[in-house]
Amino acid sequence: MAEQSWAKHVADVLRRNDIRLYATVPDYIVSHVLDVLWADPGVRVVTTTREEEAVGLLSGAWLAGHRGALLMQNSGLGNCTNALASLNMASMIPMVLVMSHRGDLGEFNPAQVPMGRAVTHILDALGIRWIRPTSIAELEQQTDGLVKLCYVSAQPVAIVLPSELTGGKRG
Repeated sequence: MAEQSWAKHVADVLRRNDIRLYATVPDYIVSHVLDVLWADPGVRVVTTTREEEAVGLLSGAWLAGHRGALLMQNSGLGNCTNALASLNMASMIPMVLVMSHRGDLGEFNPAQVPMGRAVTHILDALGIRWIRPTSIAELEQQTDGLVKLCYVSAQPVAIVLPSELTGGKRG
């Protein structure tokens, strides 16, 4: 489990910032974070069928007074871009996006590469502040501040988890 300590760090920083509701379309990489969260009786994890469904669920929860995070593969960003732009960005509804970065260094599946190249450009085009920590030290240095920025600015933010941090998915 030592190689998965990054996952505990991600879960810890989210919980430390009072995020108790998580929506997910799980994939192999974020499942390591989900394992930590599912074991915590103080949080709720909801599995959705599509990422834009998760955006709607977490946005409604915010309006009811609850902080939430969406855990997904970066390809899911393509599925929920319109919901993030027209709901969260336009209505100032904060949400933490935690996404594995497929389609980059060490990728074995060519279908993942186009979205892997596009993910940070899409986030930039939407005006969503993002980080891409490559070590646990960077994760610790950057993530608390990013989550705090999410709520003070009332805008979504993204933690992009690269293979240099997570070990990626092997084919």
